[in-house]
Amino acid sequence: MRILVAIVHHWNPKGSGRHASLRPDPNPRKYGLQSQLLALRRLAHLQGTVDFSTLKIKPVNNGLGHVIDVKVITDGTNSVLELLDERYSDLYEEVVTNPENSLKLGFEAQVYLASQLDKKYDFYCYMEDDLVIHDPLFFHKISWLNQELGNHLVILPHRMEFYDWPNQIDKLYIDGPVPENDLASLIPNPPKPFLAGSPAGKIRYESPLNPHAGCFFLTHSQLKHWTKQTFWQDGDTSYVSPLESAATLGIAKTFTLYKPAFEYAAWLELQHWGTSFICMVRSQSQKASSANTKNG
Repeated sequence: MRILVAIVHHWNPKGSGRHASLRPDPNPRKYGLQSQLLALRRLAHLQGTVDFSTLKIKPVNNGLGHVIDVKVITDGTNSVLELLDERYSDLYEEVVTNPENSLKLGFEAQVYLASQLDKKYDFYCYMEDDLVIHDPLFFHKISWLNQELGNHLVILPHRMEFYDWPNQIDKLYIDGPVPENDLASLIPNPPKPFLAGSPAGKIRYESPLNPHAGCFFLTHSQLKHWTKQTFWQDGDTSYVSPLESAATLGIAKTFTLYKPAFEYAAWLELQHWGTSFICMVRSQSQKASSANTKNG
Protein backbone atom coordinates (compact mmCIF):
# COMPACT_ATOMS: atom_id res chain seq x y z
CA MET A 1 0.00 0.00 0.00
CA ARG A 2 1.00 3.61 -0.53
CA ILE A 3 0.71 5.48 2.75
CA LEU A 4 1.09 9.14 3.65
CA VAL A 5 1.86 9.91 7.29
CA ALA A 6 1.63 13.43 8.74
CA ILE A 7 3.36 13.61 12.13
CA VAL A 8 2.37 16.59 14.27
CA HIS A 9 5.58 17.69 15.95
CA HIS A 10 6.18 20.50 18.45
CA TRP A 11 8.65 21.25 21.22
CA ASN A 12 8.75 24.45 23.25
CA PRO A 13 11.25 24.37 26.16
CA LYS A 14 9.58 27.42 27.69
CA GLY A 15 6.11 25.92 27.69
CA SER A 16 3.79 25.19 30.58
CA GLY A 17 5.23 21.74 31.23
CA ARG A 18 1.86 20.00 31.02
CA HIS A 19 3.09 17.85 28.14
CA ALA A 20 6.59 16.62 27.27
CA SER A 21 6.50 18.92 24.25
CA LEU A 22 6.32 21.89 26.65
CA ARG A 23 9.23 20.97 28.92
CA PRO A 24 12.91 22.02 28.85
CA ASP A 25 14.34 18.55 28.24
CA PRO A 26 14.29 17.78 24.48
CA ASN A 27 15.21 14.12 24.87
CA PRO A 28 11.67 12.71 25.24
CA ARG A 29 10.68 14.48 22.02
CA LYS A 30 13.91 13.46 20.28
CA TYR A 31 13.92 9.78 21.18
CA GLY A 32 10.17 9.40 20.83
CA LEU A 33 10.25 10.85 17.31
CA GLN A 34 13.29 8.78 16.32
CA SER A 35 11.55 5.61 17.52
CA GLN A 36 8.45 6.56 15.55
CA LEU A 37 10.40 7.24 12.35
CA LEU A 38 12.38 4.02 12.64
CA ALA A 39 9.24 1.95 13.25
CA LEU A 40 7.59 3.41 10.12
CA ARG A 41 10.72 2.62 8.11
CA ARG A 42 10.54 -0.99 9.31
CA LEU A 43 7.06 -1.28 7.79
CA ALA A 44 8.47 -0.62 4.33
CA HIS A 45 10.30 -2.93 1.92
CA LEU A 46 13.85 -2.62 3.28
CA GLN A 47 13.95 -6.13 4.73
CA GLY A 48 15.98 -9.18 3.84
CA THR A 49 17.52 -12.51 4.76
CA VAL A 50 20.94 -14.04 4.19
CA ASP A 51 21.34 -16.53 1.35
CA PHE A 52 24.14 -18.64 2.82
CA SER A 53 24.98 -20.20 -0.55
CA THR A 54 26.08 -16.80 -1.86
CA LEU A 55 26.30 -14.73 1.34
CA LYS A 56 24.08 -12.16 -0.32
CA ILE A 57 20.94 -10.49 0.98
CA LYS A 58 17.62 -11.59 -0.48
CA PRO A 59 14.49 -9.48 0.04
CA VAL A 60 11.70 -10.72 2.32
CA ASN A 61 8.19 -9.54 3.23
CA ASN A 62 7.67 -7.98 -0.21
CA GLY A 63 4.01 -8.90 -0.01
CA LEU A 64 3.54 -7.23 3.37
CA GLY A 65 5.63 -4.04 3.18
CA HIS A 66 4.39 -0.59 2.23
CA VAL A 67 5.60 2.53 0.51
CA ILE A 68 5.41 5.15 3.27
CA ASP A 69 5.96 8.87 2.81
CA VAL A 70 6.53 10.60 6.15
CA LYS A 71 5.99 14.32 6.60
CA VAL A 72 6.73 16.06 9.90
CA ILE A 73 4.38 19.00 10.37
CA THR A 74 5.97 21.90 12.31
CA ASP A 75 5.70 25.63 12.75
CA GLY A 76 9.27 25.95 11.48
CA THR A 77 10.67 27.04 14.84
CA ASN A 78 9.61 24.92 17.79
CA SER A 79 10.97 21.43 17.11
CA VAL A 80 13.78 19.00 17.89
CA LEU A 81 14.51 18.14 14.26
CA GLU A 82 17.95 19.74 14.42
CA LEU A 83 18.76 17.50 17.40
CA LEU A 84 17.94 14.21 15.69
CA ASP A 85 20.73 11.81 14.86
CA GLU A 86 21.77 12.56 11.27
CA ARG A 87 20.95 8.98 10.28
CA TYR A 88 17.27 9.89 10.58
CA SER A 89 17.45 12.86 8.22
CA ASP A 90 16.39 10.85 5.17
CA LEU A 91 13.38 9.27 6.87
CA TYR A 92 11.09 12.30 6.68
CA GLU A 93 10.41 15.65 5.07
CA GLU A 94 9.57 18.67 7.18
CA VAL A 95 6.44 20.59 6.20
CA VAL A 96 6.48 24.07 7.71
CA THR A 97 3.07 25.58 8.45
CA ASN A 98 1.76 28.72 10.09
CA PRO A 99 -0.78 27.74 12.76
CA GLU A 100 -2.78 30.33 14.67
CA ASN A 101 -1.00 28.99 17.77
CA SER A 102 1.02 25.88 18.58
CA LEU A 103 -1.97 24.04 20.03
CA LYS A 104 -3.65 24.14 16.62
CA LEU A 105 -0.78 22.56 14.71
CA GLY A 106 -2.85 19.41 14.31
CA PHE A 107 -5.35 21.24 12.13
CA GLU A 108 -2.50 22.22 9.83
CA ALA A 109 -1.71 18.52 9.50
CA GLN A 110 -5.32 17.87 8.48
CA VAL A 111 -5.08 20.56 5.80
CA TYR A 112 -1.81 19.13 4.53
CA LEU A 113 -3.25 15.62 4.24
CA ALA A 114 -6.22 16.99 2.28
CA SER A 115 -3.87 18.87 -0.04
CA GLN A 116 -2.43 15.52 -1.11
CA LEU A 117 -5.71 13.89 -2.12
CA ASP A 118 -4.73 14.14 -5.78
CA LYS A 119 -1.83 11.75 -5.04
CA LYS A 120 -4.40 9.04 -4.23
CA TYR A 121 -2.61 7.30 -1.38
CA ASP A 122 -4.26 4.20 0.03
CA PHE A 123 -4.08 5.65 3.55
CA TYR A 124 -3.82 9.19 4.91
CA CYS A 125 -2.51 9.08 8.45
CA TYR A 126 -2.43 11.61 11.27
CA MET A 127 -0.08 10.83 14.15
CA GLU A 128 1.13 12.68 17.20
CA ASP A 129 4.92 12.61 17.49
CA ASP A 130 5.28 9.95 20.17
CA LEU A 131 3.39 7.00 18.67
CA VAL A 132 5.29 3.87 17.63
CA ILE A 133 3.82 1.08 15.50
CA HIS A 134 5.37 -2.32 16.27
CA ASP A 135 2.83 -4.56 14.50
CA PRO A 136 3.94 -5.35 10.90
CA LEU A 137 0.30 -6.13 10.04
CA PHE A 138 -1.07 -2.89 11.51
CA PHE A 139 -2.18 -1.32 8.22
CA HIS A 140 -3.27 -4.66 6.78
CA LYS A 141 -5.70 -5.11 9.68
CA ILE A 142 -7.22 -1.66 9.20
CA SER A 143 -7.42 -2.15 5.42
CA TRP A 144 -9.14 -5.52 5.81
CA LEU A 145 -11.75 -4.05 8.17
CA ASN A 146 -12.40 -1.17 5.77
CA GLN A 147 -13.01 -3.62 2.95
CA GLU A 148 -15.24 -5.84 5.07
CA LEU A 149 -17.29 -3.16 6.85
CA GLY A 150 -17.28 -0.10 4.62
CA ASN A 151 -15.87 3.41 4.74
CA HIS A 152 -18.45 4.77 7.19
CA LEU A 153 -16.52 3.10 10.03
CA VAL A 154 -13.13 4.23 11.36
CA ILE A 155 -11.18 1.75 13.48
CA LEU A 156 -8.80 3.30 16.01
CA PRO A 157 -5.97 1.58 17.89
CA HIS A 158 -5.33 1.43 21.61
CA ARG A 159 -2.28 3.32 22.90
CA MET A 160 -0.12 1.60 25.49
CA GLU A 161 3.05 2.11 27.52
CA PHE A 162 5.51 -0.34 29.03
CA TYR A 163 8.76 -0.41 30.96
CA ASP A 164 11.87 -2.08 29.55
CA TRP A 165 12.04 -4.32 32.62
CA PRO A 166 9.60 -6.51 34.59
CA ASN A 167 7.10 -4.47 36.53
CA GLN A 168 3.81 -4.79 38.40
CA ILE A 169 2.10 -3.57 35.24
CA ASP A 170 3.66 -5.10 32.13
CA LYS A 171 1.60 -3.05 29.70
CA LEU A 172 -0.67 -0.10 30.46
CA TYR A 173 -3.35 0.94 27.97
CA ILE A 174 -3.52 4.66 28.58
CA ASP A 175 -6.85 5.59 26.99
CA GLY A 176 -9.16 4.32 29.71
CA PRO A 177 -12.83 5.34 30.03
CA VAL A 178 -13.48 9.08 30.18
CA PRO A 179 -16.28 10.78 32.18
CA GLU A 180 -19.70 10.01 30.73
CA ASN A 181 -20.49 13.67 30.07
CA ASP A 182 -17.30 14.10 28.02
CA LEU A 183 -18.06 10.98 26.05
CA ALA A 184 -21.69 11.93 25.44
CA SER A 185 -20.64 15.27 24.01
CA LEU A 186 -18.62 13.47 21.34
CA ILE A 187 -20.63 10.28 20.79
CA PRO A 188 -24.22 10.96 21.91
CA ASN A 189 -25.58 7.75 20.40
CA PRO A 190 -22.99 4.97 20.72
CA PRO A 191 -23.36 2.30 18.01
CA LYS A 192 -23.74 -1.36 18.85
CA PRO A 193 -20.65 -3.57 19.14
CA PHE A 194 -19.92 -6.16 16.47
CA LEU A 195 -17.75 -9.26 16.00
CA ALA A 196 -15.33 -9.73 13.13
CA GLY A 197 -13.29 -12.81 12.37
CA SER A 198 -9.50 -12.93 12.52
CA PRO A 199 -6.71 -15.53 12.78
CA ALA A 200 -7.02 -15.04 16.56
CA GLY A 201 -10.74 -15.84 16.45
CA LYS A 202 -13.60 -13.40 16.48
CA ILE A 203 -12.62 -9.94 17.71
CA ARG A 204 -15.20 -7.76 19.41
CA TYR A 205 -15.23 -4.11 18.38
CA GLU A 206 -17.18 -1.50 20.27
CA SER A 207 -17.84 2.21 20.47
CA PRO A 208 -14.81 3.41 22.45
CA LEU A 209 -15.21 4.50 26.04
CA ASN A 210 -12.34 6.87 25.21
CA PRO A 211 -12.32 7.82 21.51
CA HIS A 212 -8.97 9.62 21.65
CA ALA A 213 -5.99 7.77 20.17
CA GLY A 214 -3.70 10.62 19.13
CA CYS A 215 -3.99 9.38 15.55
CA PHE A 216 -6.30 8.30 12.77
CA PHE A 217 -5.86 6.32 9.55
CA LEU A 218 -8.24 7.17 6.71
CA THR A 219 -8.62 5.79 3.22
CA HIS A 220 -8.59 8.17 0.28
CA SER A 221 -12.38 8.08 0.00
CA GLN A 222 -12.80 8.64 3.76
CA LEU A 223 -10.62 11.74 3.82
CA LYS A 224 -12.29 13.09 0.69
CA HIS A 225 -15.70 12.56 2.29
CA TRP A 226 -14.61 14.43 5.43
CA THR A 227 -13.36 17.42 3.47
CA LYS A 228 -16.80 17.81 1.89
CA GLN A 229 -18.58 18.20 5.22
CA THR A 230 -19.77 21.66 6.27
CA PHE A 231 -17.74 21.45 9.49
CA TRP A 232 -14.43 20.71 7.75
CA GLN A 233 -11.86 23.11 9.24
CA ASP A 234 -14.52 24.99 11.20
CA GLY A 235 -12.05 25.65 14.04
CA ASP A 236 -14.01 23.64 16.60
CA THR A 237 -11.75 22.83 19.57
CA SER A 238 -14.49 21.95 22.05
CA TYR A 239 -13.34 18.41 22.84
CA VAL A 240 -10.95 18.63 25.84
CA SER A 241 -8.35 20.85 24.11
CA PRO A 242 -7.19 21.79 20.60
CA LEU A 243 -4.77 18.84 20.70
CA GLU A 244 -7.47 16.24 21.40
CA SER A 245 -9.91 18.00 19.08
CA ALA A 246 -7.55 17.84 16.10
CA ALA A 247 -7.01 14.11 16.54
CA THR A 248 -10.54 13.12 17.50
CA LEU A 249 -13.37 15.64 17.10
CA GLY A 250 -13.51 15.90 13.31
CA ILE A 251 -13.49 12.17 12.67
CA ALA A 252 -16.10 11.63 15.40
CA LYS A 253 -18.41 14.09 13.65
CA THR A 254 -17.88 12.36 10.30
CA PHE A 255 -17.60 8.63 10.94
CA THR A 256 -18.71 5.90 13.31
CA LEU A 257 -15.73 5.19 15.56
CA TYR A 258 -14.75 1.82 16.92
CA LYS A 259 -11.86 0.29 18.85
CA PRO A 260 -11.25 -3.34 19.72
CA ALA A 261 -12.91 -4.15 23.05
CA PHE A 262 -10.42 -4.04 25.92
CA GLU A 263 -10.27 -7.84 26.13
CA TYR A 264 -8.79 -7.70 22.61
CA ALA A 265 -6.84 -4.45 22.97
CA ALA A 266 -3.56 -5.93 21.72
CA TRP A 267 -5.16 -6.80 18.38
CA LEU A 268 -4.77 -3.19 17.24
CA GLU A 269 -2.33 -1.23 19.35
CA LEU A 270 0.61 1.15 19.17
CA GLN A 271 3.08 2.39 21.74
CA HIS A 272 2.84 5.77 23.41
CA TRP A 273 6.57 6.39 23.75
CA GLY A 274 7.88 6.88 27.26
CA THR A 275 6.41 6.04 30.64
CA SER A 276 4.55 9.19 31.65
CA PHE A 277 1.21 7.43 32.25
CA ILE A 278 2.53 4.18 33.67
CA CYS A 279 4.78 6.13 36.07
CA MET A 280 1.78 8.12 37.23
CA VAL A 281 -0.21 4.95 37.94
CA ARG A 282 2.76 3.39 39.74
CA SER A 283 3.20 6.54 41.85
CA GLN A 284 -0.47 6.53 42.86
CA SER A 285 -0.27 2.81 43.66
CA GLN A 286 2.77 3.36 45.88
CA LYS A 287 1.04 6.22 47.70
CA ALA A 288 -2.01 4.07 48.33
CA SER A 289 0.15 1.20 49.56
CA SER A 290 2.05 3.53 51.89
CA ALA A 291 -1.20 4.97 53.27
CA ASN A 292 -2.60 1.48 53.90
CA THR A 293 0.59 0.50 55.71
CA LYS A 294 0.39 3.56 57.98
CA ASN A 295 -3.30 2.99 58.67
CA GLY A 296 -2.61 -0.63 59.43
